[in-house]
Amino acid sequence: MMQSIALAYMKANPSIGLPLVGGGTTRGYKSAIDGTTDIGMVSGTMESDLAKWAAKQNIKLRQTDIAYDGLAIFVHPSNKLTNLTLTQLKDVFAGNIQRWDDLGFANGSIQVYSQNQNRGSFETLRNSVLKNKEKVTARARVVDGLDMATAVANDPKAIGFSSLFIAQRPDLKILSISGVLPAQENIQNNKYPLKRALSLVTKTERKELVQKFIDYCTSPSGGQKIIAELGLVTLPSSSK
Repeated sequence: MMQSIALAYMKANPSIGLPLVGGGTTRGYKSAIDGTTDIGMVSGTMESDLAKWAAKQNIKLRQTDIAYDGLAIFVHPSNKLTNLTLTQLKDVFAGNIQRWDDLGFANGSIQVYSQNQNRGSFETLRNSVLKNKEKVTARARVVDGLDMATAVANDPKAIGFSSLFIAQRPDLKILSISGVLPAQENIQNNKYPLKRALSLVTKTERKELVQKFIDYCTSPSGGQKIIAELGLVTLPSSSK
């Protein structure tokens, strides 16, 4: 998403350079705090240890939501499962349910795939599904970013999670959660339970050039138009 927005912005403003570096939500916060970057990209709240570190240095951050995304839960296309309740989802990822038989489907063990803990998608799962009371099973295989979709697509026993944007591919089956699919309208209307904001964070005092770019990201004719074209959910004022 940010690559597309940055390229459009640089095309309209040839004198501006916007180098992008990935690494997850934790890195987005840390880089904004320590000044490595002007803008951090995040999709969740700051970890407590990082927040304490920022507080000790008397550094406060300013956050601007620019889009919304659903955390998609998906399996191999051969899996007959179509829906999980939040309780079933918690039990699968915590390892309390370890076989597909226990969910009323084909025989075989469940192979859980988890994102790296530095990813905002992991934090969404932890806060919305595990609710900090359970941990992801030690049997889970940890893969990062785009590798999650490929790993699940190649494993008939698998279940995994990622951004809806990444999960929308023909070799994956996206599950409904408590009867609700992560469709754009369901995310916008807060019907889908695994929703997260995609945000930009900066120091409280923003440079003029930084603020101009963030304004572009929230503009209906700028970043919001690109976000809609990519299939993500725009800010409420841009979705009408």
